[in-house]
Amino acid sequence: MFIEFLRLAGQNVLHRKLRSILAVLGVLIGIMAIVILISFGLSLKGLMTGQVSKVFGVDTFVIMDQDVMSRSHSGGMKEFGLNLGTLKGVEGVKTVAAIRQRTAFVEGGTNAEGTPQQGFMPVMGLSPELLTDFTAFTGDLMFEDGGRQITEADVDAAVLRRELADRLGVNLGDRILIAGEKSNEITATVIGILAASDEKEEKQGFGASMGSSTADTIYIPYATMDRLWPEGNDFLVTVVRILPGYEVDDVADRAETALKAEGSRVSAVTSGDITNVIDQMMSYINIFLGALAGISLLVGGVGVMNTMFTSVLERTKDIGVMKAVGAKNRHVMAIFLVESGLIGFLGGVIGTAVGLGITALGCFFINTFAGLPQGVAFPFVASPTLIVTTLLGAFALGAVSGLWPARRGSRMPVVDALRYE
Repeated sequence: MFIEFLRLAGQNVLHRKLRSILAVLGVLIGIMAIVILISFGLSLKGLMTGQVSKVFGVDTFVIMDQDVMSRSHSGGMKEFGLNLGTLKGVEGVKTVAAIRQRTAFVEGGTNAEGTPQQGFMPVMGLSPELLTDFTAFTGDLMFEDGGRQITEADVDAAVLRRELADRLGVNLGDRILIAGEKSNEITATVIGILAASDEKEEKQGFGASMGSSTADTIYIPYATMDRLWPEGNDFLVTVVRILPGYEVDDVADRAETALKAEGSRVSAVTSGDITNVIDQMMSYINIFLGALAGISLLVGGVGVMNTMFTSVLERTKDIGVMKAVGAKNRHVMAIFLVESGLIGFLGGVIGTAVGLGITALGCFFINTFAGLPQGVAFPFVASPTLIVTTLLGAFALGAVSGLWPARRGSRMPVVDALRYE
C-alpha cells in the first residue's frame, strides 16, 4: 500500500510542478546550509585532529601545567615545576625532552654610535632529545648558511632568529651575554640563525604554540639553562615517549600520579585528551551552526505546509470520492503525508548534493589559495552519517509539515467533500 501511496504522491507532485518546485526549493536551501556548515566543521575537526596525530603519535604524551587544559584557562602555556628524575623513572617511559623558559638580560654587539645592543628577552632551554627524537614538536628549521641546530655536545651556544640577530647587532659566530639569576651569566656563541621568511612565523620551528613571542626568543641548550637558573620551576612543556608494549594512557596516568605526589601541579596530556577537547568544542560549534541553518529549514517547512493546504483544498472532491468508495481517514491522511514527505525528501537529496559540492569546492580553494603550511591540507569530509541524517530529516520535515493539512483533509465529511465546488 505504501508503494501505491508513493506513486500517487509522485503523480500529484509532477502535476503541480511550479508549486512543488518552490516548496522543494525552500527545503533545499535549509538542508544545503546545514550540510555546508556541518561539513566545514567536520573538515576543520579533521584538520586539527590530523595535526595532533602527526605531532603526538600513538606513543607520545606531554606534561603541562594542570590548568592549561581546563575550561577556565585562557592564554598561552603556563610554567610549572617537576622532577625530571622522577618522570624518567616512571615505568614505561623511554625518552623525556624538556623545555624551560625564563626572561634574561641579553647584551649583543654595538650600534654605529658604539652603544651596546641589549634588553630583556625570553630564553628557552631545549633538551637535546627534543631536537633528535621529537622533531614533530620543533617543526622545519631553516637556518642561514653555516648555521645549525643545538646538539648534545653544545654548552655555551645560542640559536636566534634573524629579526633578533639584527636587533642585537650580531651574526653567526658572534657572542652574546646572557645573564640569569643572581650572578649567573654566560657568553654564548651564536651557532645558528633561523632564516628570515615572508611566511607566517609559526611555520618555522619551535612553534608559537609554546607560549612565547618566538621572534624575540633565544634558544640555548638545556644544560646551559640549568647553569643560569638552577631551580627548575620554569618548565614550559615536557614531552615523553613510551617504550614499546605499553599503553600511552596508562603510562601518562602513572607519570601524572608520581609527579603530583611530589607536589607538581601538572597534567599528562595524550593525543586522545586533545582529540576529546576538539570533539567537544566542534560539537558545540556544530550545534550552534545547525541551529542557525535550522531557521531557514523552518521557513522551508512552512512552505511545504502551505503547499499541502492548497493541495488538500484543490482535491476536496477527490477526497470525497475516495471516502465514498471505502477509503478510511487513515488512508487519506497517509496519501498527503507521503506527498509532503516526498517534497521534503527531494529537497533533502538536492540540498545535500549541492551542499557537499560547495564544501568540496571550498576545501579545494582553501588548499590552493589559503597558503597553508607545507604538508597541511584542509580535508573534505563527506560523512555518511550526515548524509543519511539529512535525508531522513528532510523526509520527516516534509511529513511533519504536511501533518496538519493531511489531518484536516482526512476528517472532511464525505457529503461536504462531494458537494465542494
